[in-house]
Amino acid sequence: MQTNTTLIEFYDRIAQDSKQALIQLISEAGQGKTSSMRSIMNHIKETQPDIEFVILDVSQAWYKKAPVKYRQLVTRDKINAGLIDYTVTDCVYEMGSLSDEERRWFTGKIVKHHYEQRYNAALNGTLESYKYLVFMFEESNIYFGSYSFRRNDDASSVFQNFASVGRNYRMRGFLIATVEMGEMAPSLRERTRKIYGRVISDRDLAVIRRKDKELADYLKSCPRYTFVYISDKPYGPVRIPDSSCGVPVDYVVSTSLNPMVEVKVVHGKWYYMACGALVVIGLLVGAFLFLVCVLTAVS
Repeated sequence: MQTNTTLIEFYDRIAQDSKQALIQLISEAGQGKTSSMRSIMNHIKETQPDIEFVILDVSQAWYKKAPVKYRQLVTRDKINAGLIDYTVTDCVYEMGSLSDEERRWFTGKIVKHHYEQRYNAALNGTLESYKYLVFMFEESNIYFGSYSFRRNDDASSVFQNFASVGRNYRMRGFLIATVEMGEMAPSLRERTRKIYGRVISDRDLAVIRRKDKELADYLKSCPRYTFVYISDKPYGPVRIPDSSCGVPVDYVVSTSLNPMVEVKVVHGKWYYMACGALVVIGLLVGAFLFLVCVLTAVS
């Protein structure tokens, strides 16, 4: 497969689409997703001064090398002490020490702040003064998985609003995850534009093959660091170098400006149903053992 796309044409098409579309990067682990996305974002920052980024990471993949100015290491203790500023842009938030539920809560808090800020700006007629804000969600299945929009927590509506109407307020995102497309929320599968690297999942290849057999055959043995972008037409394949050398600096928060905020995680209904079932099982086991003891004593 070959479309005679130059690397700059590939970058520019993604840069243009990133202002309006959610873009999902789909590739097997170890194929250079993170380094390639760093290079894409680096080009966007250099050529599109009206775009700024917020990177949400859980694996230290971006903490020491990213095309943004700031970084913040997010921990429970720092959140509770008011030492994390969730309103900062041009920043990478490293959340590897948090649980999935805490990451979801914290990310929802960030997205909600910027969404409400821009929503109010649109009401006041000042939205044009805001840059386009593009989120980079590493391991995006944490926030946009199959049941993400149907969970009974505060973040569900936040992510739903972001995905469905965020572009009205100059908010879009890159979604990166080492999962099958079927593990992402159904409402996003057709809505997102795709950057493909090597794909070996039979289910994903079957979906791609229904639309483009040649593309599916190519992706099955796609070389490392090589990607194809599907927009108004296919762009690529191109080999993407790791051209980003930016090193973020620590963002220092003044405690006088950030009161303590206790981390509160709201679990979905399945969590509470499971807890209830465990309690019932525990009571039944306890009653059985008590009955055994009584019968043994009587005999």
